[in-house]
Amino acid sequence: MALSPLLPFAVALLSVTYVEGQVPGFGKCPTVNVQQNFDLSQYLGLWHEVEKFPFVIEGAGTCITANYTLKPDGHVRVENAEKVNGQMNVAVGDAYIPDPKEAAKLAVRFNGAPYGAYWVLKTDYKTYTLIWSCGDFLGLGNVQFAWILAREHELDPAVIADLHKLATGYGIDISHFSKTDQTGCDK
Repeated sequence: MALSPLLPFAVALLSVTYVEGQVPGFGKCPTVNVQQNFDLSQYLGLWHEVEKFPFVIEGAGTCITANYTLKPDGHVRVENAEKVNGQMNVAVGDAYIPDPKEAAKLAVRFNGAPYGAYWVLKTDYKTYTLIWSCGDFLGLGNVQFAWILAREHELDPAVIADLHKLATGYGIDISHFSKTDQTGCDK
């Protein structure tokens, strides 16, 4: 019985995923549509993480937030915070819009790492946002991230269901979403 020539790639991809905590897939990234007429100024401010795909940077923290503020150079200061063992940990990053014609396709980075995709698939600016990121590996595989954020600590389950339906329609496997613990967080 011959082994598939993709087996080493699959093992490597799964190994990276296990270490890094992202969600792997075979083939190219799904084709998605981003928020039309994205308005960064309305998007700025504090968001609470409601659900996420596994993501190593966040670990097993609770009370996870993202706060976006405009910097003088037009970039966005990204301040992610989480509570771990009663202590707040903060990571500060930088985001920007590479192409103003596709303003909902932002690029973000932390700690001097290369910029990665931060695509806003849907937001109403006042209640919720669905963010997605995917990186292709030679068209053979991909690694995905997704987040649902809300302006409040909780989000109406009907809104979450609608966002799940949208993601599923793009071929994003929503079974990887896990709920973020926002109980006992400052209101």
